[in-house]
Amino acid sequence: METTVIPFRGLRYNLEKINSIAEVIAPPYDVIKPEERIDLEARHKANIIHLILSQPQADDSEKNNQYTRAATLFQQWISDATLVQDPSPCYYVYDQSFHAPDGKDYTRRALIALIKLEPFENKVILPHEKTHAGPKIDRLNLMRTCHANLSPIFLLYQDPNGDIEQIFQGFTDVQRPMVDCPETFGSTHQLWSLDGPESNREIQNLFSSKPLLIADGHHRYETALAFRDEMSRQIGIDTLEGYDYMMVNLVRMESPGLAVLAIHRLLNDLTAEQINHAIAGLPEEFEVHEIDSLSNLMEKLGTFKGKSPAVGMSTPDNKYRLLIPHTPSAGQLDVTLVQDTIISKLFKIETLADHISYTAYVDDAVAHVKEGPDRVALLMNPTPVEQVLDVAMAGSVMPQKSTYFYPKMATGFVINLLNR
Repeated sequence: METTVIPFRGLRYNLEKINSIAEVIAPPYDVIKPEERIDLEARHKANIIHLILSQPQADDSEKNNQYTRAATLFQQWISDATLVQDPSPCYYVYDQSFHAPDGKDYTRRALIALIKLEPFENKVILPHEKTHAGPKIDRLNLMRTCHANLSPIFLLYQDPNGDIEQIFQGFTDVQRPMVDCPETFGSTHQLWSLDGPESNREIQNLFSSKPLLIADGHHRYETALAFRDEMSRQIGIDTLEGYDYMMVNLVRMESPGLAVLAIHRLLNDLTAEQINHAIAGLPEEFEVHEIDSLSNLMEKLGTFKGKSPAVGMSTPDNKYRLLIPHTPSAGQLDVTLVQDTIISKLFKIETLADHISYTAYVDDAVAHVKEGPDRVALLMNPTPVEQVLDVAMAGSVMPQKSTYFYPKMATGFVINLLNR
């Protein structure tokens, strides 16, 4: 089936009414902590946080609740020109420059566009993680009242020769960005709009044969599918218009600006028996190499990156171990090895939420172990993007927190009206 990626008339903050775009953007809704939400709410009365994380109140009713209040505020911002819609369909180029936890500097380039929604079985849009019902219900309620994509999801596409990026590179090389935001939420942000009909047709044509992999935003994609089906029943499939599309950030899979970080597993609330059982059982599953320092462990672990499975372990006995499976299966992922063999089989952990947290920072992982005798850290290599794509193309899914595309993309630069 054909992949449909089209330009659109984005709804954007009116820079004549906003002193600085940094005052009104926010991280994605699902990574914002309560104290950060309060700070963002106070930063500006028109910060996007007031829409994406509107808060419930004690006297909420079916007609007056966090979702209806967000919709009322949204319409107010459109009416008073706080938000204005671009006059013609555009693609938007979004650059983030940042220093990553791996010590390197990156500039990641995304194309903000609309994609035509497709069920996963069509293998046009590919998932790689399982989703849970709770977040989808919340986002569906917000979509029902606002009829908009308030933030894009993050997708990857293959383009070995960089043909698509070359088209908008020619534009961004000679045009100043319409948004140039200093470092906010860990990166700088620049935005250009591409409204040339000929170049935009060429971009659309180049995407038509490319499957798209969801990097981040599985819940919101499934929510958009559910809302499209809901609107189809209400207004008819022939009049769906914008409900058949959703806003996305598209990043080239081969881009040197794509930072894919490891997500280390932090085990806690373990019994001494669990830890002793796991350590005693390691030789049956792995070649176990005791390493004299954290730096040496990470260096040796890195030599296996993208080649074969290997895991580092930091334990309360102040030892570092490199674990290499005796008989790795073809195509086995490190995250699957850790989940199935170490966490489930050796530590006998059944309820992940009670015993596991995650970090991208090695120092944080080791500090976690030093905080108590009931803790262990499993140190990982990043999952190569090619392996993620292979899993998705095979129709499989990966364990939770298998990939970390750093950093998160900010919300608030462009909004897509579904009933435009």
